[in-house]
Amino acid sequence: MTKRLPQNVCKSVDEASSFIKTLANPNRLAIVCSLMEAPRTVTELEQGLGIPQPTLSQQLTLLRDAGIIVGRRSARVVTYRIGDARVLPVVQSLRLVFSGLSDLHAEKDAMDDAAISPDMFD
Repeated sequence: MTKRLPQNVCKSVDEASSFIKTLANPNRLAIVCSLMEAPRTVTELEQGLGIPQPTLSQQLTLLRDAGIIVGRRSARVVTYRIGDARVLPVVQSLRLVFSGLSDLHAEKDAMDDAAISPDMFD
């Protein structure tokens, strides 16, 4: 007989699955990686990532609706930044797994380089 998982485990599995699905798009993942380095305007993201503006706007909307990023409008310019700190260790782990690093010290340095100060979320 299979044991049922506790309700709190099922809820966290569903939430984690939804979170990962939001990141599971090359454009959205690239946007998040870029915003982990620094807040950026739509123009900076478009030029830096080479994502066409209509596609970029669509992906930014999905990330914003999921709460992963937040935007601040100043006049006609919107600057985006990471809005959900949970994305940081997830993307840092992906970077380590897929970067081909084998040296543990290099991995730690990469994690430190990718770290974001908590005050970015104020």
